[in-house]
Amino acid sequence: MILLTIARFTKSPLNINHITAAKHKKTSITIKKTNMALISSYPLLTPQLGDKILGSNTVDSSGTLVSNNPTCQYNFTDVKALVDQNYISQLDSSSTTTTQGPTAVDTLYSVRFGAAAGAATSNVQLLQGTGVVGACDKIQFNETGTYQITLTYLVGVAGSSGNIPYLVFRTLQDGTTQIGPTIVYNQKFEATLSPVPLIIPLTVNITKACYYNFQFIRHLVNDGGLVKNGAPINVTTIIEPQVANIKISKLT
Repeated sequence: MILLTIARFTKSPLNINHITAAKHKKTSITIKKTNMALISSYPLLTPQLGDKILGSNTVDSSGTLVSNNPTCQYNFTDVKALVDQNYISQLDSSSTTTTQGPTAVDTLYSVRFGAAAGAATSNVQLLQGTGVVGACDKIQFNETGTYQITLTYLVGVAGSSGNIPYLVFRTLQDGTTQIGPTIVYNQKFEATLSPVPLIIPLTVNITKACYYNFQFIRHLVNDGGLVKNGAPINVTTIIEPQVANIKISKLT
Protein backbone atom coordinates (compact mmCIF):
# COMPACT_ATOMS: atom_id res chain seq x y z
CA MET A 1 0.00 0.00 0.00
CA ILE A 2 1.35 3.42 -1.01
CA LEU A 3 0.40 6.66 0.77
CA LEU A 4 0.53 9.65 -1.50
CA THR A 5 0.33 13.20 -0.11
CA ILE A 6 -0.84 16.01 -2.39
CA ALA A 7 -0.33 19.64 -1.32
CA ARG A 8 -2.76 22.26 -2.68
CA PHE A 9 -1.33 25.77 -2.59
CA THR A 10 -3.46 28.94 -2.35
CA LYS A 11 -0.73 30.88 -4.14
CA SER A 12 2.13 29.97 -6.46
CA PRO A 13 4.77 27.92 -4.69
CA LEU A 14 7.37 29.76 -6.81
CA ASN A 15 6.87 32.79 -4.59
CA ILE A 16 8.52 31.65 -1.39
CA ASN A 17 7.07 34.55 0.55
CA HIS A 18 3.61 32.93 0.40
CA ILE A 19 4.57 29.39 1.30
CA THR A 20 3.69 28.75 4.89
CA ALA A 21 2.32 25.75 6.69
CA ALA A 22 -0.87 27.67 7.41
CA LYS A 23 -1.62 28.50 3.78
CA HIS A 24 -1.92 25.05 2.22
CA LYS A 25 -4.05 22.05 2.82
CA LYS A 26 -3.06 18.38 2.70
CA THR A 27 -5.16 15.71 1.06
CA SER A 28 -4.31 12.03 1.45
CA ILE A 29 -5.34 9.33 -1.04
CA THR A 30 -4.67 5.64 -0.94
CA ILE A 31 -3.44 3.69 -4.02
CA LYS A 32 -3.64 -0.07 -4.02
CA LYS A 33 -0.95 -1.87 -5.99
CA THR A 34 -2.13 -5.08 -7.66
CA ASN A 35 0.32 -7.67 -9.00
CA MET A 36 -0.53 -9.78 -12.05
CA ALA A 37 -0.78 -13.48 -11.26
CA LEU A 38 2.10 -15.71 -12.35
CA ILE A 39 1.34 -17.90 -15.36
CA SER A 40 2.32 -20.95 -13.33
CA SER A 41 -0.51 -20.20 -10.89
CA TYR A 42 -3.22 -20.79 -13.51
CA PRO A 43 -4.74 -24.30 -13.75
CA LEU A 44 -3.24 -26.71 -16.30
CA LEU A 45 -5.90 -28.15 -18.63
CA THR A 46 -5.98 -30.31 -21.77
CA PRO A 47 -6.69 -27.97 -24.73
CA GLN A 48 -9.79 -28.50 -26.84
CA LEU A 49 -10.24 -27.52 -30.49
CA GLY A 50 -12.75 -24.85 -29.45
CA ASP A 51 -10.23 -23.16 -27.12
CA LYS A 52 -8.37 -19.99 -28.04
CA ILE A 53 -4.84 -18.68 -27.65
CA LEU A 54 -3.31 -15.21 -27.90
CA GLY A 55 -0.83 -14.30 -30.59
CA SER A 56 0.61 -11.50 -32.72
CA ASN A 57 -0.75 -10.82 -36.19
CA THR A 58 2.36 -10.20 -38.32
CA VAL A 59 1.03 -10.86 -41.86
CA ASP A 60 -2.45 -10.95 -43.38
CA SER A 61 -3.97 -13.64 -45.60
CA SER A 62 -2.31 -12.17 -48.70
CA GLY A 63 1.15 -12.21 -47.11
CA THR A 64 1.28 -8.43 -46.54
CA LEU A 65 3.01 -7.27 -43.35
CA VAL A 66 0.61 -5.98 -40.68
CA SER A 67 1.54 -2.72 -38.99
CA ASN A 68 2.34 -2.80 -35.26
CA ASN A 69 1.70 -6.58 -35.00
CA PRO A 70 -1.58 -6.31 -33.04
CA THR A 71 -2.43 -8.94 -30.42
CA CYS A 72 -5.36 -11.15 -31.37
CA GLN A 73 -7.02 -14.50 -30.64
CA TYR A 74 -6.60 -17.73 -32.60
CA ASN A 75 -8.78 -20.84 -32.48
CA PHE A 76 -6.96 -24.14 -31.96
CA THR A 77 -9.07 -25.49 -34.84
CA ASP A 78 -7.51 -22.95 -37.22
CA VAL A 79 -4.01 -23.54 -35.82
CA LYS A 80 -4.41 -27.28 -36.41
CA ALA A 81 -5.57 -26.70 -40.00
CA LEU A 82 -2.50 -24.53 -40.60
CA VAL A 83 -0.10 -27.12 -39.19
CA ASP A 84 -1.76 -29.96 -41.14
CA GLN A 85 -1.03 -28.35 -44.52
CA ASN A 86 1.22 -30.21 -46.97
CA TYR A 87 3.03 -29.36 -50.19
CA ILE A 88 1.42 -31.14 -53.14
CA SER A 89 3.40 -31.60 -56.36
CA GLN A 90 2.22 -29.44 -59.28
CA LEU A 91 5.02 -29.80 -61.84
CA ASP A 92 8.16 -31.88 -62.38
CA SER A 93 9.87 -31.20 -65.70
CA SER A 94 13.36 -31.75 -67.15
CA SER A 95 15.17 -30.67 -70.29
CA THR A 96 16.42 -33.35 -72.72
CA THR A 97 18.98 -31.03 -74.38
CA THR A 98 22.71 -31.62 -73.95
CA THR A 99 23.70 -27.95 -73.44
CA GLN A 100 21.97 -24.67 -72.73
CA GLY A 101 23.28 -21.14 -72.57
CA PRO A 102 23.62 -17.78 -74.30
CA THR A 103 25.76 -17.25 -77.38
CA ALA A 104 27.61 -14.19 -76.03
CA VAL A 105 28.64 -12.59 -72.76
CA ASP A 106 26.15 -10.43 -70.86
CA THR A 107 23.27 -11.80 -72.95
CA LEU A 108 20.24 -13.10 -71.10
CA TYR A 109 19.20 -16.70 -71.64
CA SER A 110 15.98 -18.20 -70.25
CA VAL A 111 16.31 -21.81 -69.11
CA ARG A 112 14.23 -24.41 -70.93
CA PHE A 113 12.74 -27.40 -69.20
CA GLY A 114 10.59 -30.18 -70.66
CA ALA A 115 7.50 -30.29 -72.83
CA ALA A 116 4.60 -27.90 -72.34
CA ALA A 117 2.41 -28.99 -69.43
CA GLY A 118 -0.82 -27.97 -67.72
CA ALA A 119 -3.81 -25.94 -68.85
CA ALA A 120 -5.48 -22.65 -67.97
CA THR A 121 -7.42 -24.50 -65.28
CA SER A 122 -4.23 -25.89 -63.69
CA ASN A 123 -2.57 -24.25 -60.71
CA VAL A 124 0.71 -24.17 -62.67
CA GLN A 125 1.53 -24.35 -66.39
CA LEU A 126 4.76 -24.80 -68.30
CA LEU A 127 4.64 -22.75 -71.51
CA GLN A 128 7.46 -23.79 -73.79
CA GLY A 129 9.70 -21.43 -75.74
CA THR A 130 13.06 -21.45 -77.49
CA GLY A 131 15.32 -20.03 -74.78
CA VAL A 132 15.71 -16.50 -76.16
CA VAL A 133 14.13 -13.77 -74.05
CA GLY A 134 11.35 -13.04 -76.54
CA ALA A 135 10.27 -16.71 -76.78
CA CYS A 136 11.31 -18.26 -73.52
CA ASP A 137 9.92 -21.01 -71.32
CA LYS A 138 7.45 -19.57 -68.82
CA ILE A 139 6.07 -20.97 -65.61
CA GLN A 140 2.53 -19.62 -65.40
CA PHE A 141 0.88 -19.44 -61.97
CA ASN A 142 -2.91 -19.45 -62.37
CA GLU A 143 -3.85 -19.90 -58.70
CA THR A 144 -2.77 -17.87 -55.68
CA GLY A 145 -1.03 -19.54 -52.75
CA THR A 146 2.35 -20.53 -51.37
CA TYR A 147 4.60 -22.50 -53.73
CA GLN A 148 7.91 -24.26 -53.26
CA ILE A 149 10.20 -24.22 -56.32
CA THR A 150 13.36 -26.31 -56.64
CA LEU A 151 15.66 -25.69 -59.60
CA THR A 152 18.44 -28.20 -60.31
CA TYR A 153 20.99 -27.26 -62.97
CA LEU A 154 24.07 -29.15 -64.22
CA VAL A 155 26.70 -26.40 -64.48
CA GLY A 156 29.92 -26.85 -66.43
CA VAL A 157 32.07 -25.77 -69.39
CA ALA A 158 32.04 -27.08 -72.94
CA GLY A 159 34.81 -25.05 -74.61
CA SER A 160 37.92 -25.49 -72.50
CA SER A 161 38.72 -26.69 -69.01
CA GLY A 162 41.01 -23.66 -68.72
CA ASN A 163 38.03 -21.32 -68.85
CA ILE A 164 36.65 -20.17 -65.51
CA PRO A 165 32.99 -19.34 -66.14
CA TYR A 166 31.20 -16.45 -64.47
CA LEU A 167 27.52 -17.41 -64.49
CA VAL A 168 24.80 -15.23 -62.97
CA PHE A 169 21.34 -16.73 -62.31
CA ARG A 170 18.07 -14.99 -61.43
CA THR A 171 14.29 -15.51 -61.33
CA LEU A 172 12.12 -12.89 -63.05
CA GLN A 173 8.39 -12.28 -62.51
CA ASP A 174 6.26 -10.94 -65.38
CA GLY A 175 9.40 -9.87 -67.23
CA THR A 176 10.09 -7.00 -64.83
CA THR A 177 10.64 -7.94 -61.17
CA GLN A 178 13.40 -10.16 -59.79
CA ILE A 179 12.26 -12.72 -57.22
CA GLY A 180 14.71 -14.10 -54.68
CA PRO A 181 18.49 -13.76 -54.66
CA THR A 182 21.00 -13.46 -57.48
CA ILE A 183 23.12 -16.63 -57.65
CA VAL A 184 26.70 -16.44 -58.97
CA TYR A 185 28.79 -19.46 -60.01
CA ASN A 186 32.48 -18.67 -60.59
CA GLN A 187 34.57 -21.85 -60.22
CA LYS A 188 37.13 -23.70 -62.32
CA PHE A 189 36.27 -27.16 -63.70
CA GLU A 190 38.69 -30.06 -64.00
CA ALA A 191 37.44 -31.01 -67.47
CA THR A 192 34.90 -30.08 -70.10
CA LEU A 193 31.46 -31.67 -69.96
CA SER A 194 32.07 -32.63 -66.34
CA PRO A 195 29.30 -30.62 -64.62
CA VAL A 196 28.33 -30.21 -60.99
CA PRO A 197 24.77 -29.77 -59.70
CA LEU A 198 23.57 -26.30 -58.72
CA ILE A 199 20.38 -26.43 -56.64
CA ILE A 200 18.34 -23.24 -56.12
CA PRO A 201 15.34 -23.47 -53.75
CA LEU A 202 12.65 -20.78 -53.70
CA THR A 203 9.50 -20.38 -51.61
CA VAL A 204 7.13 -17.78 -53.08
CA ASN A 205 3.72 -16.39 -52.16
CA ILE A 206 1.66 -15.86 -55.32
CA THR A 207 -1.04 -13.21 -54.77
CA LYS A 208 -2.22 -12.88 -58.38
CA ALA A 209 -1.83 -14.66 -61.71
CA CYS A 210 1.71 -14.17 -63.04
CA TYR A 211 4.55 -15.94 -64.82
CA TYR A 212 8.20 -16.65 -63.97
CA ASN A 213 11.28 -16.95 -66.18
CA PHE A 214 14.50 -18.54 -64.92
CA GLN A 215 17.45 -16.80 -66.54
CA PHE A 216 21.23 -16.59 -66.53
CA ILE A 217 24.07 -14.79 -68.31
CA ARG A 218 27.72 -15.47 -68.99
CA HIS A 219 29.89 -12.65 -67.73
CA LEU A 220 33.52 -11.95 -68.74
CA VAL A 221 34.11 -15.43 -70.26
CA ASN A 222 32.05 -16.78 -73.18
CA ASP A 223 32.00 -20.34 -71.87
CA GLY A 224 30.02 -22.17 -69.25
CA GLY A 225 26.36 -22.94 -68.88
CA LEU A 226 24.16 -25.96 -68.48
CA VAL A 227 25.89 -29.07 -69.84
CA LYS A 228 25.23 -32.79 -69.72
CA ASN A 229 27.78 -35.21 -68.36
CA GLY A 230 30.16 -36.23 -71.15
CA ALA A 231 30.64 -39.66 -69.59
CA PRO A 232 27.11 -40.95 -68.90
CA ILE A 233 26.60 -43.38 -66.05
CA ASN A 234 25.01 -45.97 -68.39
CA VAL A 235 23.50 -48.03 -65.59
CA THR A 236 19.98 -49.17 -66.37
CA THR A 237 18.73 -48.79 -62.80
CA ILE A 238 19.98 -45.19 -62.45
CA ILE A 239 18.26 -42.21 -64.05
CA GLU A 240 20.76 -39.95 -65.78
CA PRO A 241 20.46 -36.34 -64.52
CA GLN A 242 19.30 -33.73 -67.01
CA VAL A 243 20.82 -30.28 -67.54
CA ALA A 244 17.78 -28.49 -66.10
CA ASN A 245 14.99 -29.70 -63.83
CA ILE A 246 12.19 -27.82 -62.10
CA LYS A 247 9.92 -29.10 -59.33
CA ILE A 248 6.98 -27.02 -58.06
CA SER A 249 4.74 -27.88 -55.11
CA LYS A 250 1.79 -25.97 -53.65
CA LEU A 251 0.92 -25.65 -49.97
CA THR A 252 -2.61 -27.00 -49.49
